[in-house]
Parts: sequence; structure tokens; C-alpha cells
Amino acid sequence: MTAVLDAARLTATALRAATAAGDELLRRRDAPRSVRTKEGDAPVSDADLAAERGALAVLRSETPDFAVVSEEAGPDGADDGRPTWIVDPLDGTTNYLRGLPDYAVALALVVAGRAELSLILLPEYGTVFRAVAGAGAFRTEVPLRIPGRPPGRPLAGTGFGTEGVVRERQCSVADRLLRAGFEIREPGSASTGLCRVASGAYDGYLEFGIGVWDTVPGALLVSEAGGTVTGWGGGAFTPRHGHLVAASPAVHERLVEAGGPCPPAAEGGGPV
Repeated sequence: MTAVLDAARLTATALRAATAAGDELLRRRDAPRSVRTKEGDAPVSDADLAAERGALAVLRSETPDFAVVSEEAGPDGADDGRPTWIVDPLDGTTNYLRGLPDYAVALALVVAGRAELSLILLPEYGTVFRAVAGAGAFRTEVPLRIPGRPPGRPLAGTGFGTEGVVRERQCSVADRLLRAGFEIREPGSASTGLCRVASGAYDGYLEFGIGVWDTVPGALLVSEAGGTVTGWGGGAFTPRHGHLVAASPAVHERLVEAGGPCPPAAEGGGPV
């Protein structure tokens, strides 16, 4: 991280922002909810919005000179050259609304187009994953290092979007993965899936048609844990293109080949 930015202080800020969002989600977990459908048929609830308000209040108070790109609020000064927070206040809304524990609050700080730190909170588990570029990845205070070749069939996570055309094309990806000998899991939250790659529970994760808030925090975590992160087809990972393949080095090439040469749906992405 550039010398003018204090990684420890900013990680602490990210933790406070994620905790504010996570506490709001836990507080509202059993309350009646208002849910609407946004563009792309994805659900958004009052809990998403309340969690976002909590996280952004912390970020704007502690880093008022930084820009923000948040899933629900959209960009606030992004692409203007300032350090930029990427925020997903609730990654896994359907899981959350259904009472399933696999949802996350995810943040990353991007400086000059490069992710410098990330933090992912899993509120139901009370677990924090964090990474700083060049300084490693951690689960709570335990360093993460992706293990070598797994026993048995490799296990890959992926996601299935809400839009009909995307879901139809994702069927072909699932079929290719199964034919290539992968076991498949669908965590319902890209951030959760990428945490599992970084900790060795999954051998890889791939998805397309998603936003920068879905990919940037977890991509840095996997990279700093010793994994390989690329775009679909093995090219450079570019967050605004809306797709990634993140895996252990032992499995990455095989996962790229199974996914195919290009994502079978339009780009998702965002302004970063």
C-alpha cells in the first residue's frame, strides 16, 4: 500500500463499517421485511439498505476524502482519482431472507485502480476475513495459505444469477464443470465462496455477470492467500468486466478450461 495510506488504520475502519452493517443485519434478521425487485430480477430488502447506511456512515465519517462505490447507493465520486471504497452491504440477500447463514458484508479499498485491502465479514459466524496487498490474508488472526492439490474430485463454487437469460447460460457452465470432473457448490454469495477458496474449503470459484462489489474484496483475499485469480478464459482479472476465476494454483488451469474460453453472458461489472 502506498506510504500515504495507513493500512492498519484503514483496515480498522473497514472492520467498523462491516460490523455496523453486520449488526444491522443481525438485528433485523427475524423482523418483518420490505422486499422489492431491482433491475436484473435481484431482490433488495430494507435490511440491505439499512446495512448499507450503517457501513457508509462509518466510511464517510472516517475517510471523508475517499470515493465510494456501493451496490445499492451506486457510485459516489468513483473514477475521480481518489481512493475508492467498494461496498457490498449484503452479499447473499436471498440466503438472508430465507434464514440461511451464508451471507456476507464485503469491502475493499481501491487506489489507482489496484485493490489495496479488503475485508469480508460473515455475520452469522462472527468470522472476519481480511487482506492487504503484499501483506497476506487472514481469517481472524490466523494466516491463510491455500493448500496444494486436493484429494479426490476438486470442488468448485459458482453462482446462479437472477436474470433468466443469465441463468439459462449458467446451466452450460454447470454442465461443463460436471463433465470435467468437478464437484459443484452454489453458496449464494460470491464473497462467501471466495472466502472458502482462500481458506481451502473450495478449490476454486468462478462466476460471470456480477458486480465489482461481488469480486474485488474476495479476489484480493484469494490472491494474498496464494491463489490464482484471472478473468474468464484465463486473461487478466478486470473487475468492471464482471467475471472471474479464482482457484488454487493446482486447480486453476483445469477450472479455466472447464469454464470455457469466454463468459457465456453479457458483462456485469461497474465503474472500477
